Amino acid sequence: MDEAVTLARLAVGDGTGVVCVTPHVRDLLRRGLLDAVPERVETVRRALRDAGVPLRLVPGAELAHDDLPALDDRDLEGMAQGPSGRRWVLLEAPLFDDDIDGFLAGTAAVRARGLGTLIAHPERCAPLMEADGALKAELRAGALMQVNGSSLTGRHGEAVRAAALALVRAGQVHVIASDAHRPSRGPVLGAAIAALAAEGIAGPAVEALAAENPRRLLEHGMAAAPPAARAA
Repeated sequence: MDEAVTLARLAVGDGTGVVCVTPHVRDLLRRGLLDAVPERVETVRRALRDAGVPLRLVPGAELAHDDLPALDDRDLEGMAQGPSGRRWVLLEAPLFDDDIDGFLAGTAAVRARGLGTLIAHPERCAPLMEADGALKAELRAGALMQVNGSSLTGRHGEAVRAAALALVRAGQVHVIASDAHRPSRGPVLGAAIAALAAEGIAGPAVEALAAENPRRLLEHGMAAAPPAARAA
């Protein structure tokens, strides 16, 4: 809990007012904690109030396509965001395998179950980036794209940084994620916006990737999708 409070202070210091908590579904399933997320988030909320940290927490989860067989509609609804009829889930691009067909089938399966998809860190999935037309097909199907701030700052190497920049320049990014895990791997939204500015990508539409766009997604859902930022 001390680390959670410290991480929350770092987020506030980075200019954040709302954090969506996104534990990996596979870890929740392994530990039997899928239904415990709201209760545990409330416990952290109380700790933040006691510590005087002005940060609002929203419960959620990060879904992998191979988690889907273990989840029923109630499970998916429990991790979805947005109002009724416009709800969506965070679905991560695979990092450790090249089962792109399985991933694409998973995004289609989520949409068939009535939920939109926000695809996490596509820039870190080389097979997805290299698959001919795959990302454009996902965008046409209504998916939105979220890149990690840490990718833009170079944490994951030059190839990933270049891929993230290319997505932003192409107008295919809707949200930048803080990618905060722990105090030693804290939020970098401010640094990510600065990294984009250093590449000549700046302006209100770019800054909205870290603030207004995610806020609109949480409050209004995916039917009122925010615009992607496009480089000037």
